[in-house]
Amino acid sequence: MKHLLCGSALALAALCPVSPAFAQESADLDQITVQAPLLHPSAGLMNEHMHDGGEFMIGLRLERSRSAGINEAGTDDISDAAILAAGYTVRVKSMEMDMAMLDLMFAPNDTITLMVMPHYMWHRMEMVGIDPAGGGGHGGHAGHGPGMAMGFGEVHAHSTEGFGDTLVSASYRLARSDRFGAHATLGVWAPTGRVDRTNADGTFVHYGMQSGSGTWDVEPLLTVHGREGPMGWGAQASYRWRTEKANESGFRFGDVASATGWVSYLLGSSVGATGRIEYRREGAIEGHYDGPHHHDSPPDRQENYGGDVVRAGLGLNWLLPIAATSRPQLGMEFAVPLYQDLNGIQAPEKWTLSVGLSQAF
Repeated sequence: MKHLLCGSALALAALCPVSPAFAQESADLDQITVQAPLLHPSAGLMNEHMHDGGEFMIGLRLERSRSAGINEAGTDDISDAAILAAGYTVRVKSMEMDMAMLDLMFAPNDTITLMVMPHYMWHRMEMVGIDPAGGGGHGGHAGHGPGMAMGFGEVHAHSTEGFGDTLVSASYRLARSDRFGAHATLGVWAPTGRVDRTNADGTFVHYGMQSGSGTWDVEPLLTVHGREGPMGWGAQASYRWRTEKANESGFRFGDVASATGWVSYLLGSSVGATGRIEYRREGAIEGHYDGPHHHDSPPDRQENYGGDVVRAGLGLNWLLPIAATSRPQLGMEFAVPLYQDLNGIQAPEKWTLSVGLSQAF
């Protein structure tokens, strides 16, 4: 945990702080006035802004991420022959995860903003057989389910869906001026998602296809942001701590440390472009399923989760042309990994697309 915190702090210090600043032109075209409720980065970041006292916001975020291609071990590609030699008869061909998140925010005063964010998740995975002999791998060991028995080159697709964990948070304003702001956030993840989903044969699905964590998690964050004319900037650091040793299925996901910086530039009175870079470190899964499960493929084993990833994202924010005192905001971001150092054997991340629509009242 200490190592994760140090990594997050160093990454944040190395980033050049950067944040989307949305603005509108006043009657004097040379004067730019930033609208505080619209200081939102693109849709790929949470808890990055606060609201004025008495303000309420509702928003919907959609996110899709895809992992695929030649599997990797650490920073290097790993061949199917090497995966087979490691004791696996099946590997990941592709995986997609979709999330739908409902943002509900309310500020009882100018100093505190409260948020509730429930999640709904979809996981889809394609597996491919890599054993020319069509073997059974680890799956036949005592306490595990029967082997998947997939033929060489055979592709099998499966999926899960359901409600994920729910984030409840409170943000406290530390500083606020025309050009600079800062706030601290304490988030709590309630384990409302399931961790007992099974395959048709009664064995547990891959760890990463469960829709919840099964543990109560605490996530503190620190966010700073500012602006200078048509340009905005910001940075955020966070740490998600799994407070329990194991969930009801016998394991716990790794802690997650992240640091991100973003910049934006006003393209017009209603449109801004954003750029963001993020460092994320996730620990390996600890513990072990306490019921029947396969060991034929890397995602069946807990050591093949987590690692270090650096992503870069580009996005747009748009105040929709709807006549209202506070216009709805549409944000989009497309992010790709620049660097990946993955634990064990995993399919590498390819891209993440985030879209968010919000309205303040």
